[in-house]
Amino acid sequence: MENATNLGRLLPGIMKRLLLLIVLLLASTLLLFAAITAKEIIEKVQDRYDDMSDAVVTFTQKVRFKVSRMEQQTTGTLYFKKKNKYRIETEQRTVVTDGKSSWSYSAQNKQLVISAYKEDARSMSPEKLLTQYPKDYYSALTGEEKVGSEACYALKLTPREESGAAKTMKIWVSKAWLIRKLEITDLNGTVTTYVIKDVVVDKGIPDTRFDFKAPQGTDVIDLR
Repeated sequence: MENATNLGRLLPGIMKRLLLLIVLLLASTLLLFAAITAKEIIEKVQDRYDDMSDAVVTFTQKVRFKVSRMEQQTTGTLYFKKKNKYRIETEQRTVVTDGKSSWSYSAQNKQLVISAYKEDARSMSPEKLLTQYPKDYYSALTGEEKVGSEACYALKLTPREESGAAKTMKIWVSKAWLIRKLEITDLNGTVTTYVIKDVVVDKGIPDTRFDFKAPQGTDVIDLR
């Protein structure tokens, strides 16, 4: 009985200390979270980009159309090399540029469209995402979320002006300062989501990877 009485006296103090510990843990988490800003995260991603010469990225792509509410999903590989060289391969389409010419090949239609490479306000490229977009968009850190099993910073980007390739963007950045997920909402409300499955940097990709030879029987449209 005496032990029970003593426990009853101790419980309020124990609960107070437990609550204090929880508050301190939450406060320390908030302070840690507040120790980095969206601007600093983007700068670290850009620094990581500056240090690499090329990269091979495997990804999944999901497109959700606003009007029809239809969804399309595919997997693909991105080969990227400075400056303005990239190759995107999916089951339906291959898009290649060497910084001078661009090739867009549809395997289903067996059609290849060749054009002179150019950048405009609506163009989307790995290089532009890392160098130009941070200047054209406001960025805000919305929290931390997991992409798969990896903890990432979640950021929302909104355009400074009502023009460009996207209405809004969300990016998820790992603690290794690599983009692990990207969600783009275009001006028509179509949402395209990329989830990065794997990234290999500085693989030494040859320039020949950024050239395209049309398969035999392809309908070639040269707009250069």
